[in-house]
Amino acid sequence: MEKRFFPLSAITKRINELLEPAISKQFWVKAEISTGRERGGAFYCDLVETDASGKIVAKIACTIWQRELSTIKELFKTRNMDFVLTNGTVVGFLCSLQFSPQYGLSLRVIDADPSIALGEMELKKREIIERLQKEGLFETNKERFVPILPIRLGLITSSGSAAYNDFIQTLTASGYGFKIYLADAMVQGDQTEKSVLRALDALTGLDVDLVFIIRGGGSKTDLYFLDNEAIARKIAGYPKPVWTGIGHEIDTSILDYIANRSFKTPTAAAEELVARFVQMRRQLDEATNTLKTVWAYRLKIDQDYLARAVTGIQQGPRKLLDVTASNLREQAQELRARVQRRLSTEQIGIGRRREKLRSLPLTLTKNHMERLAAKRQELSSGVTHCLTRTGETLSGLKQRFEKERFLRRLAVERERNEKNRQQLKARFFSVFKMKSMLLANIKGRLKQERVLQRIALARTSLNDKMATLKAIDPQTVLKRGFALVYSQQGTLVRSIADVAEKQIIQTRLADGSLISEVTAKEINHE
Repeated sequence: MEKRFFPLSAITKRINELLEPAISKQFWVKAEISTGRERGGAFYCDLVETDASGKIVAKIACTIWQRELSTIKELFKTRNMDFVLTNGTVVGFLCSLQFSPQYGLSLRVIDADPSIALGEMELKKREIIERLQKEGLFETNKERFVPILPIRLGLITSSGSAAYNDFIQTLTASGYGFKIYLADAMVQGDQTEKSVLRALDALTGLDVDLVFIIRGGGSKTDLYFLDNEAIARKIAGYPKPVWTGIGHEIDTSILDYIANRSFKTPTAAAEELVARFVQMRRQLDEATNTLKTVWAYRLKIDQDYLARAVTGIQQGPRKLLDVTASNLREQAQELRARVQRRLSTEQIGIGRRREKLRSLPLTLTKNHMERLAAKRQELSSGVTHCLTRTGETLSGLKQRFEKERFLRRLAVERERNEKNRQQLKARFFSVFKMKSMLLANIKGRLKQERVLQRIALARTSLNDKMATLKAIDPQTVLKRGFALVYSQQGTLVRSIADVAEKQIIQTRLADGSLISEVTAKEINHE
């Protein structure tokens, strides 16, 4: 049998004839966008359907022509939404079939249902929130310590945006010296996740006290880009506390649940930070006034004490010498009186004995003439012995009460009192010297010059550290004309072998980023 070959145009014409009855019909389709791209004012993509395992079970090309695309965008704006056509977005399209001999069968989009996109976003957002809550990630960053007065701030936002300007103006108007490390990041669009994660990584190596993620208000689809699970997990495990100021007025972002603290607007976040410094300044003023009052009171007490001590040190030795001299004079007078009384008593006793000795022989002689005669020799020897012993006793008593002996004893007492007086005087002078040194030390510590010198040294050290940090800042290197190149996966390109032709790359400059496609590679053979 002879084979019959048909021209391809005849085949496509026949297919078009068969499909013509169905082309006029319109129907709603719910599917995911894949490989989407906008070109020449129209949008081209594939609509896909996946099963529970993520496997594609259906796929068809789809086109939104320029006129329908403009109409749909206007419809979404009336609902306070942006018409987002990113890969993976679930959409609800009103479609009709179209067939082209060159491009084959595809769907033409006529209209779109905003509720499908909004419902899918909310459903996905709830799933992420429930998943993060079950894993206990809501509290991890809230447990990070926030300094009472954070000075070094990491700021993640789009440079030059309204949120950036509001935040900076609020801090600048406060008059406090904040140091802000800006990590420029896209907070809307397909590059949001990669850009914010890269900004968080950049701030990790810097000595910041607190990190802010802010953006201004916008439609729900604008803010949807920050309802990102990868960013939320990054914040949950971040070593620094993170505050968010995302422009939601009613809804709450996923990042608000994870962050250490969340605020409705960037300005509210900045005002809370400034309020901390205002409160601390008020407390410092009150403490300063209290310290001055207490210090003045204590200084007055110590000055009075020192004045009394000086007066006591000046007058004490003189009074002590006067009292000691008076006591010595009283003791000398009492000793003289006692000696005189003792001498008088002894003289009276001796006189009595003398009279008795004079009268006794006569009486004995008169009454015992006979006995005296017999015992004359015995009595004579006895009297002689008695007189000898009495003379020795009187001689000993005389030596005992000699004037020179009392004078020597008085000199010893005077020498001992003089030594005590010298010791007491040395002790008073030692106490006076110690008080003088203490007063000089207190006055030296209060000198304003020493305080000003310490402040100047601290300010010089701080300026040196700030200059060093500014010199090693990656943003400074970019301003010199250098650039950083990243692949589609967000990794840094270090060699020409890391990229292939027709690959999309991102070039980061000092004031922004460029998205480009590699058309050719040229190897440097030097």
